[in-house]
Amino acid sequence: MKTKLGCALVLSFLMIVGIGCAQKPVSESGSAEPAVQGGQSPNPSETKVDLGTMNTQAVEVYFADAQVLELEKKEQEIEYKDDSEKYKKTFEALQNNTDSELVSLWEKVELLSLQYDEGKVTLDVHIPDEAKLGTSGELLALDALTQTMFQYDEVESIDILIDGEAMDSLMGHSELEHPIQREP
Repeated sequence: MKTKLGCALVLSFLMIVGIGCAQKPVSESGSAEPAVQGGQSPNPSETKVDLGTMNTQAVEVYFADAQVLELEKKEQEIEYKDDSEKYKKTFEALQNNTDSELVSLWEKVELLSLQYDEGKVTLDVHIPDEAKLGTSGELLALDALTQTMFQYDEVESIDILIDGEAMDSLMGHSELEHPIQREP
């Protein structure tokens, strides 16, 4: 009886250890790095120090004038940890207008995800009814986004998905290319 109980305990222990070792948390970047929870490293001899270095950069962001007839460029500071976060922070700057004389055409648009891969920025957005604009507003919104994102030399194209789908139009008025290519 004691032997069976001992074997069961040892087997249970090995299963728990095996399950724990088999599951490596996947970081946001997709790599299987050891997760650090509660501020402690899983193995003190393998401590990875994330200095949390923040980069600060001035970016050009485009907003519409009060009549939504033309775009005006404003400079804003963004902070980001790495290049993948740089484009997201740039889009967020496009949504956050600090000048009461100007209008953010992307303010009410919800960013579901943003990815950068080999020169292509892919945005997946949700456009609620209150964020939809007329024809000229839609064209200005696309211009504001492309001028803002194409300020980065490495960005060659932008693809905008609406709720995960490549739609014919951003807001129902003008044609939406997939992807939008940088003009030479």
